[in-house]
Amino acid sequence: MTSTTDTAQHPEVSEISDLAEGLLSASRAAAVRRHLAECELCAEVRDSLEEIRGLLGTLPDSEPMPEDIAARIDAALAAEARADADADETADATRATAVSRDADVSRETENVETGDTSSVTPRTASSPDRPAGRPQGATGPGRRTARRRRAVILGTACGAALIGMSVLFLQNLSSSQNASDGSADRAVSASESGAHSYSQDTLETEVQDLLAGGASTEKYDGQKQSPNTDERAVPEAETPDSTTSRNPLSAPAVDVPPCVQQATGRSTPALALDEGTYQGTDAFLVVLPHPSDPTRVQAYVVATSCVDTAPGSTGRLLLTEAYDRP
Repeated sequence: MTSTTDTAQHPEVSEISDLAEGLLSASRAAAVRRHLAECELCAEVRDSLEEIRGLLGTLPDSEPMPEDIAARIDAALAAEARADADADETADATRATAVSRDADVSRETENVETGDTSSVTPRTASSPDRPAGRPQGATGPGRRTARRRRAVILGTACGAALIGMSVLFLQNLSSSQNASDGSADRAVSASESGAHSYSQDTLETEVQDLLAGGASTEKYDGQKQSPNTDERAVPEAETPDSTTSRNPLSAPAVDVPPCVQQATGRSTPALALDEGTYQGTDAFLVVLPHPSDPTRVQAYVVATSCVDTAPGSTGRLLLTEAYDRP
């Protein structure tokens, strides 16, 4: 055995084991023995190997394999050998068929080129025009109809799925655009009609102008409606003294969006409705009779966002104040 270490280095464990087995050359065995005499570490490795060899030598001899197990193993090996042989025969037959087919194609090609058709043997009487070298099939040369059919079916399914996704996307986009258009139309309508900018300081003036007829009332759909003297608001509670102590108030029948009406917390018909902005937020100004004092009115400023996003919910109340009737 050729050494893989220099004599000045520690010998490998395999060399120490080969020394014990007598597999090293005489010169190398002498060098390893000299090293073991001087190196305590390598000497311990040798002692460990000898101890292991001694323990292995004390093990009892293995019993022979039972005959039934040996028979099953032999039968499995024989079956595997037969399967391999059958596979080899099938491969040989396939190669022979391919070689024969290539030879026939070559011979037919030569006859066509030379114009000699007498020696050409037709493959079938029912399909003389079938291309040479193609497998015979009921559906045509190459039998690719099934593959094309699968491709057509797969393409149709993908197209239907794509169309369905496109329709769903367009519906969602249309709904979003309608909501945006509603908000934009209301904003444009408010801008064209000179929408007011409400604040806590000027809100009383706005309410007084609405009730006095200085400004027209507005339906929530954006259509303006002028005050009509034939229509009169009915307060929640009146007393003879209060009726004689104030001027009659004329106001139209005002339609208030449900979510805005819910934000006021009351179901009383509104005296007036106007649309503008409050601190940069589009808002409705709703004027209702005061719940307890017939000589006063209650003004509510409610955000318009609920009309488009959640008509059935309660709107966001931005401001509410009570003022004297005009």
